[in-house]
Amino acid sequence: MAKILSQEEVDALLKSHVKGGKAPSSSSAEKPTSKSKKAPPQKKVSLYNFRRPDRVSREQMRSLHFMHDRFARNFSSSLSAYLRSITEVNLISVEQLSYQEFLLSVPDPTCFNAISMKPLEGALAMEVNPQLVFPIIDKMLGGPGEAIRHLRTMTDIEQSIFDGVLKLALEDLRDAWKGILDLDFKVQARETSPQLIQIVAPNEVVILIVFEVKMGPVAGMINIAIPSIILEPVANKFDQEMFTGYKKSATFEEARLLVESLKLCDMAISAEIRGTNLLLADVLHLQVGDMIPLTKRHDAMLDLTVDGIPRLLGYVALNPNNKRVFQVTSHRQEY
Repeated sequence: MAKILSQEEVDALLKSHVKGGKAPSSSSAEKPTSKSKKAPPQKKVSLYNFRRPDRVSREQMRSLHFMHDRFARNFSSSLSAYLRSITEVNLISVEQLSYQEFLLSVPDPTCFNAISMKPLEGALAMEVNPQLVFPIIDKMLGGPGEAIRHLRTMTDIEQSIFDGVLKLALEDLRDAWKGILDLDFKVQARETSPQLIQIVAPNEVVILIVFEVKMGPVAGMINIAIPSIILEPVANKFDQEMFTGYKKSATFEEARLLVESLKLCDMAISAEIRGTNLLLADVLHLQVGDMIPLTKRHDAMLDLTVDGIPRLLGYVALNPNNKRVFQVTSHRQEY
C-alpha cells in the first residue's frame, strides 16, 4: 500500500523545491530535530560591470542634470525667438555608457558634430536628429516646418544654414557651464555619418545627455556625448547648490552692503492724477484753453508712483516757500 504523506512532509517538499535543494527523506521528515539551524540571511547583490565602470559619481551626475536642465530652458527661449515659432526643449535623461553604444543609438545619416571645449583637452559630440534638422531648415527658409518623409544626407548649403542654430545652442551651453568653467565651444568637425568622427576610443565611457525638441507637430532628439575623461580635471568643481538655485543665507554684513547699494539707486517718483480716455483724433485737435474732464477731484487722494509702480497715497500741497510738495498719508494696501 502506498504511503500517504503528512502535511509536514508536503510543506518540506514544497520548500525544498522552491529553494532548489533536495527533498528531505521521509524518515527525516517524520522525526524533525528540535535544534534546527536557521537559514543564513540573504545578502543584497548589486550588479557591476567591470568592463564599463561608472567614471562619474552620482553627485556629479546630479549636478550635470541640473546644469543641462537650465540649458534646456534657456535654449527653448532662444530657439523660439530665433525661429519665431513656439519651441519646447526638455531634458530627457543623463546617463553613462560607452562611446560605441552611443554611436549605435543614433541614426545614419544624421547631423553629427565634434565640439571643442577649450581650455579643456578633447571634444564632445553633438548629434541632432534629421527629424528635427530638416523642419528647422524649412522653417528658416520661410516654409511651414514640416517633417521630412525620406531620410537623406544634408547638403553643404543646408549645413551652412543650420550652423546658426548650432551657434545658438553653443552660446546657451556656454552660459550653462559658466558656474563650473568658462568654456569656449566651437564646431571642430561635422559629418553626416557618426562613424566618421571618433572623439574617444569606442570602449571609453561618455556621459550621454538627451534632449527632446518639439516644434508644433514635429519632434526630434538632440544628443550630447561628453567623454568622462574630459571632466576629470574639473570633477571637484561640481557643486549641486550651484544649479539648484539654493544659496546659503547671507550674512549681516552682506545684507547691510546690499541695503547701502540700494540707497544709491535713482528712482523716478511722481504723483499722478488719472484722467479720462480720449481718442487720438480728440488729442490731435486739442488747443489752448480746452478742458479735459478728470476722474478725480483736484483735492482727492493721489497715488505716488515709484518708477511707474503705485506705492504710497497722499495729497498735493504747497509748502511755506509756495512750492508744490506731496504729503504722504498712508501706504497702499497691496504694497
